[in-house]
Order: sequence, then structure tokens, then C-alpha cells
Amino acid sequence: MKKLISILFLMLISTEYSAQTNTKDEFYKFLDHIIAEKKFVFLELNLIKKCQKEYLFGISSMNYNDNLSIRYKTYDYKGHTIIFDLQGEINKLITDFFKTYFKEKKINISDIPKGKQSIIREFPLYFINNQYVNDFSKTQIFMNKECAKQKK
Repeated sequence: MKKLISILFLMLISTEYSAQTNTKDEFYKFLDHIIAEKKFVFLELNLIKKCQKEYLFGISSMNYNDNLSIRYKTYDYKGHTIIFDLQGEINKLITDFFKTYFKEKKINISDIPKGKQSIIREFPLYFINNQYVNDFSKTQIFMNKECAKQKK
């Protein structure tokens, strides 16, 4: 019984530790997993949801410029183009969010082939206080969370 309690305690500690592992290294490890496939032309970032200092972005593997807005920022990560589609967002905290994670890269998106995207692989990127959260259960909780009205 004592051994079982010890194992459960270790599992709890390791689960809690993995839930708190929210460093840039974890974020980059996740991106490395996405880019390992290399079957895309660029990665597209979109803001999905925001509540106070919690943000949910989506990152998609894309082959075509199917619907990018005219407001965007472009970045480079290990030779891969990342386009952050700003849509109507004007909050500098959000529009400049990825400056600390990526090197800005000036590209003209009109060079990306246009067409309808047939397969989109999108992954959620959840951040609390600008720290990546690598815990899908916490991401799911945030996805279902009702946000209080924010003061402007």
C-alpha cells in the first residue's frame, strides 16, 4: 500500500510538473514536431480567443494563401515562414506577441500560391502571461471558458 501511494504521489508530481512546463523550449519543441513533416509552404498563426492575459492561437500548416488578411506579420523559424494573420486586431500586446519567440522576416505574401486549402492541420497554442502551456487539458478548459467582459 505504501508503495502504491508513493507511485501515485510521483505520478501526481510529474503530471503537475509537465503542466507547469511552459518555457520557450517547450514551445519550440512543439513547433519542431509540426515542422518535422515539411509538407507545407508556410505556417499561419491566428488569434482564436483572448481573456485578460490568456490567449489561444491556432497554428496551421498551409500550402496556399487562401484567405490571409491585408494585415499580417511575418517571421522565420528555422528557415520556415510563419505568417501571423492579424485580421482586425489592433492591441499591440497581441500584434507583437510573437516578437519574443521568432525573428521577424519581411516577405511579400503575394508570392505564395493562391488557391483553396484542401487539408489544414491546425494545432492550438495556449499562453498564460505570455508563457506557452503544454497541457492540452488546460487548453480545453480555456477553450470552453466564458470570458468576462474586458474593459477597454
